[in-house]
Amino acid sequence: MKKTVSKKMLPPEAKSRLEAAVKELFSRQDFHQVNMRQIAQKTGIGLNTIYMHYESKERLLFSFVDEWIQRLDHRLDEHLQGLEEIKEKIRKIIWVILDFYEKNPDIGTIVIITVPFRTWMTDATFKQKELAGRIITLLEEGRRKGILNARIPANFMFDILFGVIHRIVYIWLYLKKKESMTAKINMYFDVIWRAIENPDR
Repeated sequence: MKKTVSKKMLPPEAKSRLEAAVKELFSRQDFHQVNMRQIAQKTGIGLNTIYMHYESKERLLFSFVDEWIQRLDHRLDEHLQGLEEIKEKIRKIIWVILDFYEKNPDIGTIVIITVPFRTWMTDATFKQKELAGRIITLLEEGRRKGILNARIPANFMFDILFGVIHRIVYIWLYLKKKESMTAKINMYFDVIWRAIENPDR
């Protein structure tokens, strides 16, 4: 009976170089222009070594996208601690996401502009179950308590929320980051809140 040989972990220093190269290349070039050979040359890591850990360009990129969104989710969890009101939690969610992309415009460019959604949808990382689950659970709680519009399903509210946020980030990147997104949080929140609040309250 053959023993299964486990794949060795990529050394942290090499992974850090890969992450930096992925950020730089995919945020400055079209998705289809970037290839594994470029990444190998940029990092000084052998092409075969990269393929041993990531079987394709897509898997390499999406593994880092997954890590970045997990970091965002952890930040959300930290910032929501201690907040009681649904309304303030939703405001904080919007602020944290905008602040994250404001501080990481290269990640924003990759996630919102560079990556073809049809390609990303074929990967398990696209669903982002933890992040989506955390927010949809909060929205469902708001509906149950009569704070949010019970006639709008929580998953549709989630789509409204992220549709507006992604549009804000997209325009901010397109306009070359001329103004702070978080500085306009009250205006953005007011628009989203009016769309999902319970009109009968």
